[in-house]
Amino acid sequence: MKATVTFAVFVGFLASALALDAADVNPSLPSQPAPGSGLRRRANNISAAGPFVGKLTWYNVGGDACGTNSKGSDMVAALNKPQYGDTSKVSPNCGKCAKIKGDKATIVVRIVDACPECKFGSLDLSKAAFKAVTKADGVANKISWSWVKC
Repeated sequence: MKATVTFAVFVGFLASALALDAADVNPSLPSQPAPGSGLRRRANNISAAGPFVGKLTWYNVGGDACGTNSKGSDMVAALNKPQYGDTSKVSPNCGKCAKIKGDKATIVVRIVDACPECKFGSLDLSKAAFKAVTKADGVANKISWSWVKC
């Protein structure tokens, strides 16, 4: 029991030292720190600039979770659920821009939607953005992206 408590304290310290949300360190932990713990929750990881690594996929845009109505020709993206947050609400990350480094080009896209099935670090792009950034047909693995000013 003592080792478990010591480990939990260490993980809590490490999370606060690195400004991580407890759920980033261990997804089974609650995303809110314990009351009175002195830890502050970062809103959907928006303070971390990246780079993030994940997969790129493309989707047919329209009727976005952020309340916009984008077209396939727009340079837009859906953010993975762990970084988007509650998909039933508009995320604080809606409207932010991400710079993506692909095997074809480096582009900037605006976050307009959520990708519920995407894992942390992954983005789902409009068809135009996907074609602009990569030579891949359907999925580009191990892409890198960071938050940038729009």
